[in-house]
Amino acid sequence: MNLNHNKYDPHGVQRLLEILRRQQDTNSNAISTPVIAAPTSETRSSTLPHPYASNPFSLASSSSSPLGSRIHAIDVESEAAQRRRNYNAPSANYGVSALSDERFDPYALNPFSASDAVISKRALAVASALPNAKPAVAASAEARDLASLSFAEALPILSTLSTDSSALTRIRTLRKQQHQLEHRLSKEYRQFSATADKQFPNAKARRAQDEKRRIAMLHQWDECVRKQQDELKKAGIPAVKVTTEKREMDKQRKVLNVLVEMLDDAETEDRNG
Repeated sequence: MNLNHNKYDPHGVQRLLEILRRQQDTNSNAISTPVIAAPTSETRSSTLPHPYASNPFSLASSSSSPLGSRIHAIDVESEAAQRRRNYNAPSANYGVSALSDERFDPYALNPFSASDAVISKRALAVASALPNAKPAVAASAEARDLASLSFAEALPILSTLSTDSSALTRIRTLRKQQHQLEHRLSKEYRQFSATADKQFPNAKARRAQDEKRRIAMLHQWDECVRKQQDELKKAGIPAVKVTTEKREMDKQRKVLNVLVEMLDDAETEDRNG
């Protein structure tokens, strides 16, 4: 009983042994036969060694007999199964996401737009599906924190805002609110100064009331500045964050000067156009 008949034979060892056995049997029969009959065409084809017999891995030698054909068929089927195992491996092993069929839009994020200032849901889904991927928003914040940029680093980004109507509109609204607050505080203090002598005849009481009103005005102004910082940061303006540090405030003042000049130029073009 041949235990290796159906065994997987990737290197053709069993096939080589079968060929050698057939050649040995043929030679033994030729030597033991006392009378050599005239060879017929069928006899020559069965007794003469095949021209490809020296190559045990040749397709011709493997197909010269039913056994060789069967071994060859087993080898081909085994190789095909091995290729299927290699190429049909799960795509997750190679870091390929099932969501990668749709092309990723690198312009899905517009940090300067008020209407689309967040990453689209599709971009978040693709980024979260990648293996070992951090959230897209966190990765974007780590890669480039706009608020930490210096004034020189912020200038190239500021130059792109001249064509962003949404950002300019938001800056125009903040400036209008600031002007309204300045006008109101100035009017209220002038009214107080005009009637302070009559309302507070005592000089000490009048000074106390004056100091109280000044502090209240400063608080309203600080609240206005904090609101402006928060709105500008949400709009994607670089080098701007909510802070009271003098160095940061000086940097933000330079940035706002550039923005105001851009806003004035845009308003001038609108009037001339």
